[in-house]
Amino acid sequence: MGFRATPTDRAPVIAFAGGGASAALAVIALMRTTTWLRLDYRVILLDEHGRHARGAAFSADDGRRLLDTPVKAMSALPDQPCHLMDWARGNGLDCGPETLLPLRAYGDYLAATLADTAAWAAPHAALRWRTGRVARAWDEEDRAVVELADGQRLDSAAAVVATGDPAAAAPPRIDGFPALPPRGDLSTCARGALRRPAGGVARRLFAIGPVRREDPGTTIPQIRDQAERLAQRIADTVLRNRPDVLLRD
Repeated sequence: MGFRATPTDRAPVIAFAGGGASAALAVIALMRTTTWLRLDYRVILLDEHGRHARGAAFSADDGRRLLDTPVKAMSALPDQPCHLMDWARGNGLDCGPETLLPLRAYGDYLAATLADTAAWAAPHAALRWRTGRVARAWDEEDRAVVELADGQRLDSAAAVVATGDPAAAAPPRIDGFPALPPRGDLSTCARGALRRPAGGVARRLFAIGPVRREDPGTTIPQIRDQAERLAQRIADTVLRNRPDVLLRD
């Protein structure tokens, strides 16, 4: 098989509104799910504050605030429960299965794991990030359109809302999929596709993490489980174009 440095500019784009931990876990899961299929696509993380992979939760820099869940449950890779512990030890941290790591260290781990996964997934998948706020998104027949606060638009094969707790940061406006009171969250199916108010689910619009109404993942293990289901959904219905999968929702 010939070597290709990166996917072409015509490869499908999966756009993430929000670039924190939820997005990082979803991208890691997506790349691990799809790379063996040799699917070419590009991922773009759009984070308002440029805290890619870390988000607000894991950007603390004082080193004193700790995770509230021990290392043994916090691996980004569900099939490698010791992955975080091995990373921490390899980076000079005193770490055992019950250790509560600093938030900043966990942010460093997510960033490193995301970068390593993207390097492993090349040349089929490519990861890019941009600093900017997604103000609006909507779906058309063959694409999802993401509009930034500065008016720029990005055509994509799918868009994923990963903006975290809606009480802390309101999700972007999603045309046809209203945020629900009182929290301002979004209704989704079990695999993260947005639910239409009149019934059925979107093919190209998704959400992950606390912004989801039915399954508001608020812990890393919960979001990691969401990420696995979301990755399979996007692989099947967007990148492999298998509309028959929709019948299982």
